[in-house]
Amino acid sequence: MSGAVEEQGRATEEGWGLVRTMLDDMAAMVRSESESELELVEGFRVLGRVTALCAELSLDVDTESPWFFSMNTEARLVGGPNPDGEYHLGMVDGTRRYRVSGRRGTVTYLGFQVLAGRGLTPRRMAAYVSDRDLATEADGRFAFVLSAAEPTAEELDGAPWVPMPEDASGIVVRQYIADRATEQLAEFDIAALDPVGPPPVPTDTSVGEQLTAMGWTIAKLMTLHRTVLPEALGRPNELFTQEAGSLGDENTTPDNLYVLGTWRLAPDEALEVTFTPPGTRYWSVTVENIWHECIDPHRRRSSVTNAGATLRPDGTARVVLAGERPPSADDGTTVWLDTGGRHRGFVCIRWLDNPQPPEVRSTVRTVREA
Repeated sequence: MSGAVEEQGRATEEGWGLVRTMLDDMAAMVRSESESELELVEGFRVLGRVTALCAELSLDVDTESPWFFSMNTEARLVGGPNPDGEYHLGMVDGTRRYRVSGRRGTVTYLGFQVLAGRGLTPRRMAAYVSDRDLATEADGRFAFVLSAAEPTAEELDGAPWVPMPEDASGIVVRQYIADRATEQLAEFDIAALDPVGPPPVPTDTSVGEQLTAMGWTIAKLMTLHRTVLPEALGRPNELFTQEAGSLGDENTTPDNLYVLGTWRLAPDEALEVTFTPPGTRYWSVTVENIWHECIDPHRRRSSVTNAGATLRPDGTARVVLAGERPPSADDGTTVWLDTGGRHRGFVCIRWLDNPQPPEVRSTVRTVREA
């Protein structure tokens, strides 16, 4: 009997072995690439948080009867997310049919992105529904049907059809909030249109595939600093304009424009960022550590939206990144984003509605001069 058991579960054990190998490899990367003890301990904490997220999105899924879960928590903001946003994910099977419904709320932006690709196949965006595409009723309610084949009028029940390919695998829901004190988040749910039977018994193949996907996703999220605009690491305090597609359409949506860069500052230095905001309904500036994790956004001001910034008389926005409060933060038009004692990291500026790229200027000054 023991011999037979030894021959069983090989795919699952191999998948688990890959997870362990990835964890060891990522730990070695954190140790070799950290320039300070703070970066080292944050890197290991990010690895733990990334692993928790990847376990949830790889193992805790049911594509026959899916649900939306938040990819962020109050503390977990990894993978370069917008801390002034909410990110939910639902795992689907493109050979099945679903109805997504909800209420729009008053949040500044709401978007539904269908991803395709399974297993080790790179993910791609297969469909996108922005809030401007939603047909909402007077009370803000909306619905749409996702399927590969066109549904009947009875199946649609008045909702529009959003085609998705048979290899569709997930739906990412993004919300951007300019002012959390006044905006009401959207409500949404997903329901299967096909019959849902008893849950399948996990198999060696299915769990092995899930663990394999988990391992590779850990590696992807832990190496974003290498793969997303890698040239920025060698050119600190410069900012680069990037359209959404250049960052990978599985990571972004087509109605976003980004300016990204890294900062490297001495304890008495600050990075001044100035720009004239384009006429969009939303923009934000976010400071991240070197591992693309948002810096303590609930207890430290490390991000600002258009609703939280006051423009200067000439119409420009002025944001200063520094480890201590600069004197100019008292002038009412300078926003101080706190780096929390870190000497380097990433900065991300997001503009919604894909405007023409504005000129963004970055200048290193002493904190007293900033």
